[in-house]
Amino acid sequence: MAEFAAVMFDMDGLLLDTEQVCLDAFLDARRTFGLPDGVEFFMKCVGLRQEMTRPIILDSLQGQADYDAFAAEWDRRMTARLNTGIPLRPGAADLLRLLHARGLPVGVATSTRTDRARHHLDRAGLLPFLRHVVGGDRVDLPKPDPQPYHRLAALLGATASACIAFEDSETGTRAAIASGAVTVQVPDLIEPSEALCALGHLIAPSLLDGAVAAGLITAADIA
Repeated sequence: MAEFAAVMFDMDGLLLDTEQVCLDAFLDARRTFGLPDGVEFFMKCVGLRQEMTRPIILDSLQGQADYDAFAAEWDRRMTARLNTGIPLRPGAADLLRLLHARGLPVGVATSTRTDRARHHLDRAGLLPFLRHVVGGDRVDLPKPDPQPYHRLAALLGATASACIAFEDSETGTRAAIASGAVTVQVPDLIEPSEALCALGHLIAPSLLDGAVAAGLITAADIA
């Protein structure tokens, strides 16, 4: 197995199966305001910190709805869905348990606000396996800048180049690669572009497959 000083994860769409929840709430909110689906605008927002999505959403509204009213309706619908439970991506809990048992430092770097991220991770049962959570509000430069991963690695007592990072979105994957970490992408709603694939990182169909391919765990660990 490969030796890594720490393991770093994105959250939404990677550990938590929340990107689809967010998309469904977005589509419902659009219909409430009599707007077309606009899925392409949602996809542009994946992986970005909230304030970076504002101009994208404003453009999607095309003057037919107030931004604040739309954002409030979108958030209300998403919160209602998540209040019924926080869904996990396949293998997320199993992988975190394995890493915890080995004593590896593990943390999350997400574009979501830290308090909200910790709340979701706690409700999903994953927070006890994590030493640190770095939200988008804890950095000056959000993904795709590598700062979130450099900050998390430092909190975990390592340099990013000595770590492995798992991501799902293009924005997050670019941040992880730029940090110097060995990067594994597990795509969720969006398949990686040709330009992203050309960067040479690992791309896997699942978290567990990616962890095995990177040498973080062995196939025997999950047999």
